[in-house]
Amino acid sequence: MTMKTAASKIPDWAAGGVVALLVMLAFAFDWSSFEKLEYLTYDLRSTLRQKKVSTPVVIVGVDEVTIEKLGPLPLPRTYMAEMVRKLREYEAKTIGVGFIYSKSESENDRGLSALREIMGKIDKDPATHKDPRVADIQKAIVEAEHSLNTDPVFAGAIENSKNVVLPLSFYLTDNVAAEEDVKPPTADYVMKNSVKTDAKGTFLTARGIVLPIREFADKAHALGHLNIVPDSDGIVRSDPPLILYKDRLFPSFAFQLALAYKGLGISEITINGGIKAAKALTIPLDKNGRMLISYTGKVSSSPYYSFLDVMSGKIPAAMFKDKIVLVGLTADGGGAVNRTPLGSNYNNIEIVAAALENILNSNHITRPWWLTYVELPVMLLFWGIIAFLIPRVKTVAGAVIAGMALIVWGAICIFLFYSQGLWVKMSYPALVLLFGYIAVVSRQLLLGEDKTTAADTSETNKMLGLSLQGQGQLDAAFEKFRKCRLEDATTRELLYNLGQDFEQKGMQSKAQAVYEHIISAGDYKGLSDKLKKLKTTGEKVTPAAQPQESEATIMMMEGSSTKSTLGRYEVLRELGRGAMGVVFLGKDPKINRDVAIKTLSYDEIDSEQVVEIKTRFFREAEAAGKLSHPNIVRVYDVGEDKNVAYMAMELLEGTDLARYCAKDSRLPFGEVLRVVTRVGEALDYAHQNGVVHRDIKPANIMLLNNKELRVTDFGIARVMESSKTQTGMVLGTPSYMSPEQIAGRKVDGRSDLFSLGVVFFELLVGERPFKGDSIATLMYNITSTPPTPIKKIEPRIPICVVEIIDKLLQKNAEDRYSRGKDLLDAINKCKKTLVKRPVPPTA
Repeated sequence: MTMKTAASKIPDWAAGGVVALLVMLAFAFDWSSFEKLEYLTYDLRSTLRQKKVSTPVVIVGVDEVTIEKLGPLPLPRTYMAEMVRKLREYEAKTIGVGFIYSKSESENDRGLSALREIMGKIDKDPATHKDPRVADIQKAIVEAEHSLNTDPVFAGAIENSKNVVLPLSFYLTDNVAAEEDVKPPTADYVMKNSVKTDAKGTFLTARGIVLPIREFADKAHALGHLNIVPDSDGIVRSDPPLILYKDRLFPSFAFQLALAYKGLGISEITINGGIKAAKALTIPLDKNGRMLISYTGKVSSSPYYSFLDVMSGKIPAAMFKDKIVLVGLTADGGGAVNRTPLGSNYNNIEIVAAALENILNSNHITRPWWLTYVELPVMLLFWGIIAFLIPRVKTVAGAVIAGMALIVWGAICIFLFYSQGLWVKMSYPALVLLFGYIAVVSRQLLLGEDKTTAADTSETNKMLGLSLQGQGQLDAAFEKFRKCRLEDATTRELLYNLGQDFEQKGMQSKAQAVYEHIISAGDYKGLSDKLKKLKTTGEKVTPAAQPQESEATIMMMEGSSTKSTLGRYEVLRELGRGAMGVVFLGKDPKINRDVAIKTLSYDEIDSEQVVEIKTRFFREAEAAGKLSHPNIVRVYDVGEDKNVAYMAMELLEGTDLARYCAKDSRLPFGEVLRVVTRVGEALDYAHQNGVVHRDIKPANIMLLNNKELRVTDFGIARVMESSKTQTGMVLGTPSYMSPEQIAGRKVDGRSDLFSLGVVFFELLVGERPFKGDSIATLMYNITSTPPTPIKKIEPRIPICVVEIIDKLLQKNAEDRYSRGKDLLDAINKCKKTLVKRPVPPTA
């Protein structure tokens, strides 16, 4: 059964219905691939919802300057105690300390233990009690103990302030650190900061708990969890206001701060599809028991002050009066950095500030349960449009209807999100419309059922096909005739004549394809018998046997005893097509080695260009043949056979780097450095041997299956000794060309290093440093404007890597590395500086 026959048995309503059903099943089960697409539309709408808000939240950040002046983390408790006392003095209404002081982090435990052990030995020895010198020692030990034991100092500050909220943390997986952490919490301070519940499955469930030091927790006004929970794609879009642990619900740090600010307690909350605390606070929840966060800007909307500036009294007290003050880590690289829908990074304390602002201002993004019963009917409506309306109108009109429906739906979803904070799942109905439209229109195209335009289109394709056939472009003519209705006798006659032309040129397999297409609608002029003869005849066509066609594909019928050859090489099949010709899989029969054979058919080139192109082809062989390096593709042989020039080279199994240049498929950071290092080694070797590649780009760098690397395609490489004839020629791929290459000036190895800099940039961030709407604009930007700052795209790129790329992309060749070895030295030096710090992810 042909595809056309099968398609004719599927009605439009069923074609669209299958699509709609599949999308609705994905919707019902939250299929991850579709959910990630929905997240993209959510993030886009979030960027449109940014707005300036008034918030009582102030952040006091432990930044880089604070750490430099006061010492490494964790800051001494005395500093934290002093900060709490100062904020209380400044009349802050609520203080949130965003550091989890668990019992495993108690300061100076070993020193205190040693001092107390010494005191115990002195107390147990009666002989020491009469010695006045021992008394002096005891006094010194007591003073040292008091100075080391800073926990009571901090606990006292918490107790005196009476408004400090401390965080705790949960283990949300089975990877719990200590057995004692999973015991049911029974301490009074834990019980009063949680509520008993019978809820199962509604809220996020914890496996273990990390509690603050009891001395601190007893004195704190409240405790709240500081768990930041990203979605499956790693982006933080929500905050869990309550986490279930051991049949008790524990509020979040932000929720406890809001309750304290409003003078409420956890005992006053009620849960019924959402959370309410008296009449002061309302928190809507999604089906997973989370509160969606409405980010107000790419940076936190809360005022921010340095911990050091507050400690030194530089910030007026009025900035903190009656405010919620969050004290937390904001130093780059000092703690967790979270991705948000706005494409920016928030520290944990900034996530808390955003959630807290939402709770206090009722600035919520919500997804009520009833929205599902809106989205499902919209999916059914779109199914009705594609199944019953689209097939009855012109193709263009159908596309307009589908496009307008998509635009209207998108506008409604964006408006509701922006103005009301309603998250309507936009992508699922849109996918029903898009995929359904494709399914229905594809079915019509297979059957030729576009009733209103089929006649005109068919006549146009007949005319184009006849014109192409007259020019000898038989394959292109066949493509046009295939678009005409086979029920038309004229179409079948045209195809029959085309099949005869293929036969006359010795292309029996292509003639066979034409005849099979004709009889798919019924026998015609005895073609069934003719096809049987063609199938038993077999054929052999060499690359030079098709002077009229643009193809150079070698075809051999099964069972043929004769094998196609080029020189001494057996040609097995076509591998692909490059800039200068067809590439075949071949075998060297002398040593039984598989090779890649790159060909150039002179018959396919204008007679005026044959000499020039032939010269370039053999120049590639000359350039590549001079080189013997583990990271450069090896060339074994070069020659001519009839009207075909060929070059036998190493057969590579792998893929080029072009597939790793997209944002979602980047290589790991360390692998990018390895790749650039290997290419740099290959280029340094080539340059020292007098060869400039002139077309370094991802497509010309192969990453093999065994992780080795090969630089390929020296097709436009220039042998330096004969470079005088090349000045003024612009060869290469525009996006990767150096400024001097674009200007047509004489180039050397530094041009290749510029191109490698573009590749390095693209592998790291998934974008090119120079862009343009046209070739002219692109070339102007390469020669005249600075590249896009790589730090602007990916802030985590190390400074030493940024400096290397900046030097590679200098406009003036004199300002770049003089040779590849200098680049390798810079990379190795950079690697040494990265040993003690985490490598930034790029994939």
